[in-house]
Amino acid sequence: MAAMMAPGMGYGPPVASRKRHRWVGAAVGGWVLVLALVSWWSIRNDPATVPEQQGLDRAMPALRKATGTLLAAAQSGPWVVRLGAPRADKCALTPVRDGVNAGRDVFLYVPGDRAREALDQVAAALPSGYRASVVPTRSGTRLSLFADAGDFIAIEAEAGRADQVLTLSLDTGCRPGGPASGAGADPAAGAAPVTLAETVVALGGRAGAEVSAWAVACPAGGTAATFQAVAGESGSGPRGLPGGTTPVWSGAGGWAYRKGSESVVVDDSGDRSRVSVTTACRVS
Repeated sequence: MAAMMAPGMGYGPPVASRKRHRWVGAAVGGWVLVLALVSWWSIRNDPATVPEQQGLDRAMPALRKATGTLLAAAQSGPWVVRLGAPRADKCALTPVRDGVNAGRDVFLYVPGDRAREALDQVAAALPSGYRASVVPTRSGTRLSLFADAGDFIAIEAEAGRADQVLTLSLDTGCRPGGPASGAGADPAAGAAPVTLAETVVALGGRAGAEVSAWAVACPAGGTAATFQAVAGESGSGPRGLPGGTTPVWSGAGGWAYRKGSESVVVDDSGDRSRVSVTTACRVS
C-alpha cells in the first residue's frame, strides 16, 4: 500500500519556491555589486569630509595660500608682524598609523591693552569666506580668534587682553604623508632688506652675517618675507633703534618696532641677539 505523505513532507521545495529563492539571491547579489560600485566611485570622486582623507601634498598649497592671506591681514594695522618658519609635527592619524600636522605661525606684537583691537582688525581684514570672529572667554579676560580658510585649514589664536605678543596659528590637521610630501614650494624671498644688516651691526654683529629667510605669496600679488640673522651678545633693554623710534613691544626677552613698512623684532633672550625683519607685501 502506498505510503501517505503529510503536507510539506515532499522530497524538495516546490519548483516555484526554488525559483523565488534564486531570484532573491540574484537581487541581493546585484545590490551588493551596485553598492560596491557606488563606494568605489565615491572614494575617487567625492570631496573629502575630514582632513584625514586628504594627503599632506594636497593640503600644502592651501596652507601656503592661507598663510599669505593671514600675513597680509596682520599687516593691515600699525602692528609689528613676524612670519614663523614652516613646521611639521608627528601626529596619530589612527591608533596604528602616524600622520603629520603641518602649520605656520604669524606673530603679532602690539602695545599694551590693544590685543582685542589687533585681533578684531585681523579678523575684519580676512576674506569674508573665512568667517573669522573674535570671542571673549573667561569673563572677558581671554580672547579667542577662529577662522576657516577652507580645505580643512584652521586659523586660531588665544590671548589675554593684556598680552602684547600674539600667536596666530594655521594648521592642516593630521594628514597622511611626510614632511617632504608637500606639493610645490614657498616663493623666493629675494634680497634681504638693508634694515637687517643695519640692525645686526648696530647690535654688535657682522654686516655679512648669514641670513635665513622664508616667504609667502600675497593675495594681491607679490611676496612678503621674514629675514633673520644673528647679531652680537645679548644686552639689557632696547638698543640700536633708529632715532625717535619707540618700541611697540619691549619685554625681558626682546623688543619690536616698525621702520616704515618693515617690522623689526629683536629676540634678546639667548646668548646672542637674533634680528628678524619682515617686509610688507611687494611685487617682485
